[in-house]
Amino acid sequence: MKENCYPNFNQKMISHTCSNGLKICVFPKPGFRRSYAMLAVNYGSIDISFQTGEGIYTSPLGVAHFLEHKVFEQPDGGNALSVFAKTGASPNAFTSKTMTAYHFSGTEKFMHNLEILLDFVTTPYFTDENVAKEQGIIGQEISMVNDRPVWRVYENLMSALYSVHPAKDSIIGTVDSIGRITRDVLFKCYNTFYVPSNMTLCVAGDVLAERIISAAESMLSRDRVVLPVRDYGYEPPAVARKYVEQKMETPIPMFGVGAKCAVKTSGEDGMRNRIIADLAADVLGGPSSPLYASLYGKGVISADFDSEAIIFPGSITMMLSGESRDPKRVLDEVCKSTESLAGGVEAGYFSRIKKAYLGTKLRSLDKVRGLCHEQAEAVFGGYDYLDTIEVINEIEASEISAFIAKMFKEESVALSVVHGK
Repeated sequence: MKENCYPNFNQKMISHTCSNGLKICVFPKPGFRRSYAMLAVNYGSIDISFQTGEGIYTSPLGVAHFLEHKVFEQPDGGNALSVFAKTGASPNAFTSKTMTAYHFSGTEKFMHNLEILLDFVTTPYFTDENVAKEQGIIGQEISMVNDRPVWRVYENLMSALYSVHPAKDSIIGTVDSIGRITRDVLFKCYNTFYVPSNMTLCVAGDVLAERIISAAESMLSRDRVVLPVRDYGYEPPAVARKYVEQKMETPIPMFGVGAKCAVKTSGEDGMRNRIIADLAADVLGGPSSPLYASLYGKGVISADFDSEAIIFPGSITMMLSGESRDPKRVLDEVCKSTESLAGGVEAGYFSRIKKAYLGTKLRSLDKVRGLCHEQAEAVFGGYDYLDTIEVINEIEASEISAFIAKMFKEESVALSVVHGK
């Protein structure tokens, strides 16, 4: 067990790597009434092709999300959600392109709830009957999600930016792809990725790290499994399509301007690149950016405008999204702004952006859910989240300019638009 202290912002993290490879991270929060635990799996929708002893195995799209649904079901016919309900805990789960996570929060019976979490995630129960039933449920979910314009803007943009990398594919799959998911497919992917060496347990609250470590070591498999090599293919620098549009029921057109670039996203260098990407998103399109002020002041965009960096293994995407009756004008203004920022970022402006960003990170340390989520992503990225806070002050304006210049090359930019019918 290792204790890392961060006196500059009054935080500490206790970490432990079990013999089976599971990394446990505990953030003690004395006096906090609510505690939170997340068991995360380094397995998301992009992990569809991987090396096995028999060669490359490629699963249908949507298996990671399908597993998220099925793992809650138990061999006795019950469901983990109903078990949690009896203890007063608030459980949930999510699947992203890079991660699947199961979590709960509660004010009492924490260790009992933790044991429920560890038990149901590591006790799969898949039958032909319950898989067929879930195909119908997820098919309905696909229809509902695909009716959301904001979702279509994002997914269409990813498919425009990427031609090979599975970031281009939908997290939940398609009706056709989930129809090809069988009990055997689920067990194949579950047994490959749902192993302790590919998972992390992150906890924050008024808890004892020793008890958490003891529970995990006693309940989980003690075998350390060698993880497969994932195959994301070679992604060319140029986007697949420069422009994609779709007609849906929306009163005002919605858009997403995106750019991609290949960059290291793991280890200490990857951690620094992630911070630079986040800061670059704020510098370019944050609420205090000249671009936002100009577009909003001229009525080109609504107040609902967002700029964010999206991280994938070996690649970073930057996305600026919102509502506009003239999305192509937004694209033109974004390109002009990136050209200017690539030539240099004004020192005073960058200093303000960095201070605001640091303030947001420091405030997040008291939000147990976000803290555990950030640490889980950090574990899978090969670093610790609290280390990022100490690195923020080291970032220089020249690094932001260089990143924006690398990201927003003409061949690497795409526009996704959803118009009203």
